[in-house]
Amino acid sequence: MQPNSPIIEATEQNIQQILEQSQQIPVIVDFWASWCQPCQQMAPILERLVNEYQGKVLLAKVNADEQQMLASQFGVRSLPSLKLVYQGQLVSELDGAQTEGALRQWLAPVVDPEAAQQQQEEGFIEQVRMAIEAGHTEQAEGALRQTLEQSPDKHAIRALLVELLLGEGRLDDAQSVLAQVTEDAEPLRPFRARFALLEKLEGAGQSLADLSARIADKPMPEDLYAYGLQAAAAGQFQAGLEALLQLLRNHRDFRDGVARSALLEVFECLPKGDPLASEYRRKMFNYLY
Repeated sequence: MQPNSPIIEATEQNIQQILEQSQQIPVIVDFWASWCQPCQQMAPILERLVNEYQGKVLLAKVNADEQQMLASQFGVRSLPSLKLVYQGQLVSELDGAQTEGALRQWLAPVVDPEAAQQQQEEGFIEQVRMAIEAGHTEQAEGALRQTLEQSPDKHAIRALLVELLLGEGRLDDAQSVLAQVTEDAEPLRPFRARFALLEKLEGAGQSLADLSARIADKPMPEDLYAYGLQAAAAGQFQAGLEALLQLLRNHRDFRDGVARSALLEVFECLPKGDPLASEYRRKMFNYLY
């Protein structure tokens, strides 16, 4: 082993000193043997991961044939066997050969808790989206609200709740959930932009259904403008952009060219890199120039 290497050969003589380091960083105790083929297969994967973590974890390799007392003390019954020790406590263990993905998943909660938490949050969001798509919106809303009660700083989850409420037409509820966070959190920016669109309508609006019927019958510029903003605020971005593009094409001078600025404001409501924004930016450019 190299000096200052995160990989150490452990014996009865140095195991106590090694485990004392677990007060600062996690220690993986790897029990192996030269005759154990799965041990030989997993060893380079495990060592590569430990080196990748760059000092966040220590690997103590124990030859189980030569250190039978240690193997007995750790309750090793088969090889390979991994023990994860942190702050002096055995926090987790794995028996048998493991894939790289399984090792990463095993280590993440202790070695890289922020990444593990992010992965857990992404999995939760995916499950809630599936519930919404399946029509279980009440259960999805309850799960989102419960999570936010416990962790109000989870802005991606708050954004999903606002999205759900907007999709149901519950504008006041959505705005109330959004207003609970005053900081400029990136996941919430598109929704703040969507509410800013509604503020431009100066109050009294007609329903989307009424406006849709009006522009289908006789598309007046006032109705195209109102429909474009309201549809985008409700998350119907393509319909809103199409109405504003029609306003730009047929009534370019309406309210001193407000169609162009309205289109730009709707683009701000879309996530970065959204293909819909790219498509309608090109169309807007073609009409302008």
